[in-house]
Amino acid sequence: MAETPQAPEPDVGDMFDTGPDGTRTCRVCGSLVNELGEYPRAHWDWHEASNGA
Repeated sequence: MAETPQAPEPDVGDMFDTGPDGTRTCRVCGSLVNELGEYPRAHWDWHEASNGA
């Protein structure tokens, strides 16, 4: 049985807009998201969760 190829996960940076002052804004909900550490990934994972928005 052949495995179905998995699509690569999108780059987290592509999931946010960056304002002129360097702030990151979520393209889904408009929240400002800290760009340091794992905050962008954690925010996006929240959207993908079954109970996320």
